[in-house]
Amino acid sequence: MEDLRSRYRRLFIDGSNTDRLVFFSDAVFAIAMTLLVIDLHVPETETGTALDVLANEWPAFFAYALSFTIIALNWMSHHRKFRVIQSHDGTLMFLSLVLLFFIAFVPFPTSLLSTYAPEPVAVVLYAFTVGLLSVLQFTIWTYAYRKGLVSSEVDRPMFRYLFVDQISTPIVFWGSIPIALFWDGTIAMYSWFLLFPLGWIGGAIQKRIAAQADAAAGAKKP
Repeated sequence: MEDLRSRYRRLFIDGSNTDRLVFFSDAVFAIAMTLLVIDLHVPETETGTALDVLANEWPAFFAYALSFTIIALNWMSHHRKFRVIQSHDGTLMFLSLVLLFFIAFVPFPTSLLSTYAPEPVAVVLYAFTVGLLSVLQFTIWTYAYRKGLVSSEVDRPMFRYLFVDQISTPIVFWGSIPIALFWDGTIAMYSWFLLFPLGWIGGAIQKRIAAQADAAAGAKKP
């Protein structure tokens, strides 16, 4: 006979779909992206031209574009995962809320970066936050896979294939933290462009994983 606690989990915590979780997450992502634009404003000044304002405000534009891209990429990653995450439990909901906590937090380190870059504190807080987003995405994906909350079509090679997408961002952004602290904040920010070559390397690794999986599948056929 099912005990009371098990019945409570079945009725109120565990669920067979993730629709409400996804809808709520989409709303938080959208609000966070919208809040980024608050830092873009024309300063009150009696001298200078519009071109001068644009030249002086380029750090704010850069921070806005960077953070918008970061949140957009995280939204796409979240969207793709929850196409195959078909059920949930209390832990998955908690992990999702932790991710959304830091997504909603992104506008603050963005504002700090646009105002105080390349000061180490501003660079470090921004780099830590961005790297943490990818770590949380990986944590959600790993937990859902190991708990059997994902579609049966997601096998081990597919899990590894998607895992590679999460590696480069924490490596680059967290790797920039000691550079900012012990060397130079500007160089640390330039190091973020290493995402592009690492993304290419990640793509090559994904091709290798795909080739190995296809070869293994072909070998099993009679």
